[in-house]
Amino acid sequence: MDKLKFFLILLLGVTLGTAFLSTASAQDVDVLVTPDEAEVDLGEGLQLETFAFALSGDSRTPAAIDEINWEVEPDSMGTITDDGFFIAGRHFGEAVIRVVIHIGDRTIVREIVIRIGKHPTPMFRVIVLPEEAVVPTGATKQFKVFVVSHDFEREIPPQFVRWEVKPEDLGKVNDAGIFQAGEHDGRGKVIAYVEFDGLRLRGEAHVIVSPAATGAIAGNVFSDTENLPLQDAVVRAVRLGRIRWIRNAVTDAQGNYLIEKLIPGVYVLTAHARGFIGEFYDDTRNYLEATPLNIAEEDTVTDKNFGLSEGAKIAGTIYTESDSSELAGAHVVAFLVVNPRFARHVVTGEDGSYLIESLPTGSYAVYANISGYKGEYFNDSPEFSGAEFVEVAEPNTTDGIDFALATSSAITGRVTSEVDGSPIAGAHIRAYGALNSVGLHPDRDIVKETRTNENGEYILQIRPGAYIVKASAEGFNSEFYDGFRDVAFAIPVVVAADSHSTGIDFSLIPRSTISGTVTNGSTGEPIPGAVVEAFKEDVHFDAALTDAGFRAKTDSSGNYTIENVPAGKYYVVANAERYLPEFWQEKATKQDATPVEVEENSAVNSIHFTLVTGGSISGLVASSVDSLPISRALVRVFDSNTGRHRRTYTNEQGAYKVGGLPSGSYLVQVIAEGFFPEFYEDASHPGDATPVEVTAPDDTAGINVYLEPQVDLRGTMAGRVVSDRDEAPIEGAVIIAVSPTLRQPHITFTGPNGFYRLTDLPAGRYFVFAWAEGFVGEFYRDAFRFANADPVIIGSDQVTAGISFGLRPSDRHGIYAVRGRIRSANTNTPVEGVMVHARLDGGVEVSAVTDANGVYILADLPAGEYKIEATAPGYADGYFGGTSEESAITVVVGNGQDAESVDIDVEEDNVTSVGDDAGAAVPESFGLQQNYPNPFNPETTIKYQLSEASRVTLRIFNILGQEVRTLVDDAQQAGVYSVQWNGKDAFGRQASSGIYIFQLEAGDNFRLSRRMLLLK
Repeated sequence: MDKLKFFLILLLGVTLGTAFLSTASAQDVDVLVTPDEAEVDLGEGLQLETFAFALSGDSRTPAAIDEINWEVEPDSMGTITDDGFFIAGRHFGEAVIRVVIHIGDRTIVREIVIRIGKHPTPMFRVIVLPEEAVVPTGATKQFKVFVVSHDFEREIPPQFVRWEVKPEDLGKVNDAGIFQAGEHDGRGKVIAYVEFDGLRLRGEAHVIVSPAATGAIAGNVFSDTENLPLQDAVVRAVRLGRIRWIRNAVTDAQGNYLIEKLIPGVYVLTAHARGFIGEFYDDTRNYLEATPLNIAEEDTVTDKNFGLSEGAKIAGTIYTESDSSELAGAHVVAFLVVNPRFARHVVTGEDGSYLIESLPTGSYAVYANISGYKGEYFNDSPEFSGAEFVEVAEPNTTDGIDFALATSSAITGRVTSEVDGSPIAGAHIRAYGALNSVGLHPDRDIVKETRTNENGEYILQIRPGAYIVKASAEGFNSEFYDGFRDVAFAIPVVVAADSHSTGIDFSLIPRSTISGTVTNGSTGEPIPGAVVEAFKEDVHFDAALTDAGFRAKTDSSGNYTIENVPAGKYYVVANAERYLPEFWQEKATKQDATPVEVEENSAVNSIHFTLVTGGSISGLVASSVDSLPISRALVRVFDSNTGRHRRTYTNEQGAYKVGGLPSGSYLVQVIAEGFFPEFYEDASHPGDATPVEVTAPDDTAGINVYLEPQVDLRGTMAGRVVSDRDEAPIEGAVIIAVSPTLRQPHITFTGPNGFYRLTDLPAGRYFVFAWAEGFVGEFYRDAFRFANADPVIIGSDQVTAGISFGLRPSDRHGIYAVRGRIRSANTNTPVEGVMVHARLDGGVEVSAVTDANGVYILADLPAGEYKIEATAPGYADGYFGGTSEESAITVVVGNGQDAESVDIDVEEDNVTSVGDDAGAAVPESFGLQQNYPNPFNPETTIKYQLSEASRVTLRIFNILGQEVRTLVDDAQQAGVYSVQWNGKDAFGRQASSGIYIFQLEAGDNFRLSRRMLLLK
């Protein structure tokens, strides 16, 4: 019992008594659920608590909950008991716990976000100070942002920070990080989005808008039977109100406690100690009978004392049914039979024993479970209905409540270090389906996962079958069973029903390091703060531990060490502000670079760099109206031929300077909130921009850009683009809206806070997509392909707001590029505004958008094999070297070589579109018009109308009734639509001359067919 993990649970929101609110009073109630967000590891438990309270002016009184339901979404991420005890599942990710609470005729819903799986400490972490602040209404508070690593801490200049307040009505924060509280009390966050060394980072601080936290509560906790002080009792003050404020204190040797820093409000006070039954103040176990305490500013309330009674106990041991071995780490819970929402949870110790304490007198159902074994109720029942209840009485112990758990299907083993045989705690075990091992994706194809305990042992409960099993741990090379680095050689583990596949052990080899120095090539002086990155040639199953990748920064002496490097082949590159990037060994490009070979458990030294100063572009950004400087404008300098780019922000004087540029010709773009984006010089489109010539190491000065204030012209579309991962705004994202009938792209860019405004749009129907460097582009809403996108209707002289996007960051980053051109197969002309994807194992890795010449560059790809796809409104999806992802030719990048001339011809297709009738009234009935022209060659247009939103199918059949092609199969809004058929079947083959039938099905019972004639 020495390592018994004890969970002392006090269910405060649900009482042992029964109480009800009247229907009238139920209208003025609220519920606090705590915690409102949390992070737990795989398989860990977390108790959620609810506090219902009635509102009457400034008064707050405890209220009863009639019914409460807990749900985990998605349910694969964990389970939750009736008392709100959440047990995390065996997958990394995010779970939302949905709590539905019924009080009288009122239903209240709360959602709690739980992050599952503790990730390695990030290389760079953003800290916002102070981390928590109480700010009175109308007052201000200064926040500062720091980026910290294991060896440095740096305050971030204001121009590289974007501030945000959530919720927005809590207050506002300016560019300098000064928060001004709003007019009403509330609780929220001040969020800082930081751009640092090419990374987008996020930090936050909690903010309470309220009078100052100057209240306090003091008292004593003692045993009511022996009248002795209770040391280490926990006393908690919970504020009843919409501002969540909870403060704890621990009693000293004399049983005294002091809870400080309480904001004004009404509090309920609880005390609990190990082995004792918790109480509410004043001397009650019933939440509804608790005496609330009103705490004012500068108020200290004393003599709030607790006399706790020792509770009953249930004890026992958990064994295996097969050989009576003790089971450590089993979860045991006791439910009060008359109120199953009251429960106590514990975990067995190393000897399999458990002790559930602090139980009120009553009858309990006891349940035990652990991964790899079948859970059961005492005494040997899989269902609650067959459970033998355990009677307990305070303060006695009921022992001998033992369990013998039957074996379920599982994989078991141990993970150790190959160097010294020591156990590796927290190692990550993942199982993949063995039948799908070819093309296995390291993240998407996981069947089950778990972690090792402190002894390096694991039990992975899993269905019978054959699996590929992989072990990984921070600081070690990953390995597939049995001892292979490459999944192609992995030995499948076969799992039988109700049996453990044992001995699936791993001996992991430590990862390696790469180190060296970075110096100035002209002076020999060290360059501090340079970023050195190593890019692995095979990253499929050996990704970096954090989003920062395999990278390090040089210290004041120019030295660096990249840690946690798996064995393999790398290209290493150094970058520093004002300097040209350099690949090892002394090369400007990866094509000429020397790869670095890293062996297992080794230190690769002397990977040195001597950097040369690059050229620069500098200038001012100001308003074209009054020439006033524009601060915090995003300035992007890029070479459209190579995809190389740099970016910075203007300072308070509107000045900027972008350095580290090789000699060459560059385009300069400026984006600022409230202004039209512009290219130098006075161009809205890159094709009209004036190139800026740079000769390194000189500065090309005077590249001034004057922005026009944005005004709405004709129709306007507005929204925001953020990261799916953390809702960070994405500046510089491109937004493209295309009318499928005209196929003319309308383009704008997001400003520094992620907002955009695309104006001067003719009224009509558009398909819209967004893309940004480092993110996967998508169509509105959440579609990778145009065919799955939702259209956006733009009215004349109207603003259509809320067309926003959440883009997924690219999972992995590399040094390679795929370049090509997209042309129309019908006209052989370049197509602008096409979304191009690099696909790997069915998923999108990197995206790009074509320019006016139809040119695209899929940049920052890791070495690997990809399928290239093009999708755009008005065109059929195109693939390089094929007609589908399956038939497309694989494009390979690696060994220092990019892929060039990956060109795709896209065919104008049967794009569903609202034509000139877009502004007309909603049709009164469904209808299908005769195609025009008819007869036709090679294409024709079919028009139809919908009187209401419907599921629509439009199919082409030959005279024998065989389906030739489906033109439309989608849910559509009411309106008039036109579809083009290019005379080809579903396989892209030209249909033969003859009579064809086109049939429209819409709504519940509308079906109409017409004939058309294809002549050649």
